[in-house]
Formats: sequence, structure tokens, C-alpha cells
Amino acid sequence: MLLETNGYGLTPENLDLLRDAGLDAFWLDIKALDPERHRWLTGCDNDRILKLPEAMLARGFVLEVLSLVIPGVVEADQIGGIAELLAAVDPEIPFTLLAFFPAYRMQDVPAPTVAQMVRAWEAAVSKGLRRIRLGNLGVFVRSDADLATLEAHVDPDAW
Repeated sequence: MLLETNGYGLTPENLDLLRDAGLDAFWLDIKALDPERHRWLTGCDNDRILKLPEAMLARGFVLEVLSLVIPGVVEADQIGGIAELLAAVDPEIPFTLLAFFPAYRMQDVPAPTVAQMVRAWEAAVSKGLRRIRLGNLGVFVRSDADLATLEAHVDPDAW
């Protein structure tokens, strides 16, 4: 059984309860590394959330981490920091970078460009993670030139 979560409220006790109830995998959405950016995006602290990858793996859960690339908020520097945190736990943790798309209260924030997604991917790769993927390609690959840029800079197995 899989649970997709932002991690808020997942205390060690709750992780144990979920494991004992039969949960065996998580998709953990890490919004931002920087506490202020995380608080701006979610209204809550991320201290415990950033400790979850280690706690989840220690309990035998299968884990994949996802992060949104949000222009002006979560870009290559934040993605690189999240990747560094993950690589320190286990460089084999799958990490998916999703392209933000404007909606609801963030309608005025643009979707990332292919160049911004490539920089985010490169930042994650530079930290030693081995299983990094790009998602939501239709959001940022908008032309043949964008596709050529992606093909020139990102391992085809990553998308």
C-alpha cells in the first residue's frame, strides 16, 4: 500500500502505526528546503519533514521523493539542497522533479522553462543522487527547440 503525503504530521509513532497497519511505501512531497520558503508555500515548518526520508527508510518503507520546480520560489538551489539531503541518506532514493503549473492562488507564477528544469536536474545530479527523473514534460517542453535542449542536457532515461 502506498501513501502520497507532504509529510506533515508523520511523527515516528505515526510511521510505526502506518507500517504496522500494512503501509509499505511513500511518495513524499518535499516542498522546499529553506524553512521560510516552505512556510510561505505551506504555512508550516519543515524540520520534521526533512528528517522523514531517513526515518522512513529505517522502518523499511519504499520511498520516492517528489519536488515541484517553482520559478522564483523552488529553483535549482533548493532542488540541489533537497538532493544533497537525500543523497546523504541513500543516493538510490528516487527523486522526481515536477514542473509547477499556475493554478489557484499561484496563477501569477509562471511554469518553469526547459532551462530552469535542466538546471534543477543538473543541481540534483551534482549532489550524487542516481535516480532523478523529470515529470510533467508537457508543462515545460513547448517547442522543438525545448525538446532539443532537453535531449542535449538530460539523460533520456530521466524523462
